[in-house]
Amino acid sequence: MVRKTLRGFVFWGIDSLKGQTIKQHYNDIKQIMESTAHNSKQLQSICNYAHNNVPFYIPLKSSDFSDLPVITKNHYKEMYESFQSQDSTNVYHRMSTSGSTGTPFTVNQDKAKRERTMAEVIYFNEIEGQVLGQKYMYFKAWPEKKSKVERFKQNLVPIDILKLDEVALESIRSTLKNDKQINSCLAYASSYEILSQYMYDKGDTSNMFNLKVIFSSSSLLKEETREKLESIFGCPIIDRYSNQENGILAQTNSNSRVFKVNRASYYIELLKLDSDETAEAGELGRIVVTDLYNHAMPIIRYDTGDLAISDDLDRQNISTLRSIQGRRIDMVYDTQGNVLTPHSISVHMKRYGKLKQWQFIQEDKNYYILKVNGAEGVYKEMDFVDSLKVILGEDANIQVKLVNEIPVLASGKFKNTICNYKVLQEK
Repeated sequence: MVRKTLRGFVFWGIDSLKGQTIKQHYNDIKQIMESTAHNSKQLQSICNYAHNNVPFYIPLKSSDFSDLPVITKNHYKEMYESFQSQDSTNVYHRMSTSGSTGTPFTVNQDKAKRERTMAEVIYFNEIEGQVLGQKYMYFKAWPEKKSKVERFKQNLVPIDILKLDEVALESIRSTLKNDKQINSCLAYASSYEILSQYMYDKGDTSNMFNLKVIFSSSSLLKEETREKLESIFGCPIIDRYSNQENGILAQTNSNSRVFKVNRASYYIELLKLDSDETAEAGELGRIVVTDLYNHAMPIIRYDTGDLAISDDLDRQNISTLRSIQGRRIDMVYDTQGNVLTPHSISVHMKRYGKLKQWQFIQEDKNYYILKVNGAEGVYKEMDFVDSLKVILGEDANIQVKLVNEIPVLASGKFKNTICNYKVLQEK
């Protein structure tokens, strides 16, 4: 049975006074996620709404989902007003993406969508052991400092990931050791990479901490980072696939690395890399999301730029993702023009477990740069060159740069692979 908290009672009490709107969303999410049902009725409903109320969709001949076009962030930016509902009273909240891994833009959300997002966070936290009201540590690029009152109300320990120097890391380490009320952590995978290496070097072990669950978001955790986290904290490590413009799209659980799709709130398609045809089971495809609950700015067949594999045989009702392999813009190519996903490079670099950081950049068809932090005196430059040529090609020109730090992006995210080779991508 789920343990209740005082803050949880207060939250649900306030929601009850307001008509139990969040509770109703929570119950609906729970019912759908714990069954084999999918939200087909809501899918057609949002398509019908867009056809009747959104300028971009009104002129289209059909409101049938399969007839609607795939949309990218560039479409939203170039025709922003055309994607807004004509019912301006719908706008309740504005959610802006950072654009750190692509193109930034702002998504308007109505009140029901905002409540749905809150309900799904509560549900997906709760099923893995983080109950509403329990204390947690949240790593992100905080735009402004949280007041003591806000931290108390949310039972939150905010960590600014733009300042993860040795002083900050030691402070985090000390807090996690001494504050036994902290139940969970939520951070980008790249933040855990830095923290786990620091604590691993310090020799920390699970008997020193009291964390019950760790949630990782943004990119997939590297296997070596996962292993370090498990040895240090001794608790389940949960991968979460989410974005700012929508919400929690999928999540793993403590027993499986397979992502369970949030079918209650989203409809997810996997489309081929070079066309809008459905990707086959086991084939790498583009993640295309339809948000079932945002009427202020309906997000329908939105190409997120992310890539994944699903083994589900029913391609019209994808409920699991076996692998999420990064963004299409982060793919690199060998010297023959064959695609290498970020995951391919990450798996290869696993052998260099003593590195603090690495970043792989493709500058041209045959020219690559590998930045490494922590290699001096540990690995030889030719070790990297010789081993990378195995996957890139013997004619690869690889420059190894020894650096003291590889900075994160302004959002706090970190990119392990970067492709600046544009010519091949445009063919």
